[in-house]
Amino acid sequence: MKLSQMRYFSASCHAGNISKAANQLHISQPSITASIKALEDELGVALLHRSNRAVSPTPDGERFLVRCDAILAEVDALAEEFAELSRKHRTIHVGIPPMIGSILFPEIFRSFRIRHPEIRINPVEIGSQAGKEAVISGELDIAVVTMGEDLPARLDALRLTSYEMMYCVGPGHPLAEKKAVSLQETAQYPMILFSGGYYQRTLLESRFRELEIEPDVLFHSNQLTTIKSFIRRNIASGFIMPQVLQKEDKIIPIPVEEGLRLNVAVVWRKDDYLTKEAKSFISFCRKTFEAQ
Repeated sequence: MKLSQMRYFSASCHAGNISKAANQLHISQPSITASIKALEDELGVALLHRSNRAVSPTPDGERFLVRCDAILAEVDALAEEFAELSRKHRTIHVGIPPMIGSILFPEIFRSFRIRHPEIRINPVEIGSQAGKEAVISGELDIAVVTMGEDLPARLDALRLTSYEMMYCVGPGHPLAEKKAVSLQETAQYPMILFSGGYYQRTLLESRFRELEIEPDVLFHSNQLTTIKSFIRRNIASGFIMPQVLQKEDKIIPIPVEEGLRLNVAVVWRKDDYLTKEAKSFISFCRKTFEAQ
């Protein structure tokens, strides 16, 4: 017994006519007739009354039709469920911190889409710390994060590149003419830092604690435009990768003597199932940055 035979039989019963069923199923009438006849021979019972051009189920056919429709409905539901699952798999949910999103991700996104137009990337702006937690919990498939050398035990990582974070001030700031500054010097002036969940803030707070320095933090924000605005207007200084600065920002980046290096990596759940689409993204990143 084949699903196609059951589908032909069901369609014929509901249409009341084999020709109509053939039109609905886009198959020839002789094919349906032969298929139902083979089904009747296999079951050893007559399933259809045939009169002129009309058909109707026999008593045995009525009983078979009830079971047949239930099975076909379950098969169709199963097919739709996994079709939806396949559509979801073709979408990769990727966490991106704001600064990395403006520096690195646009080119990754553009090149990956050219190579894999069938895969959709759903970028989610999120801090690196929060991004790693979202990957662990399954809310995100992958995250591009800034990090130190250590990684949570439940994650695997592919290091892509690294950037140096600099102390940034507006024109006219007392430290604007310096070639380099110490963290001790920066702590003397109001500053704006990224909100919680961002590795930049975690790194800075750790360095200040090590030096037993209490910085003058005026404000926290996760919006790069807000941070730039505060710095440009000399409301506060801040720490930014110089790669995100434009000439029109009128912001002066100054190297930090102690060094504030950020490693950029792609992270995903360790020892967990990865869709082929997520694997394609990781492989693409590996090849792209190895080539560079």
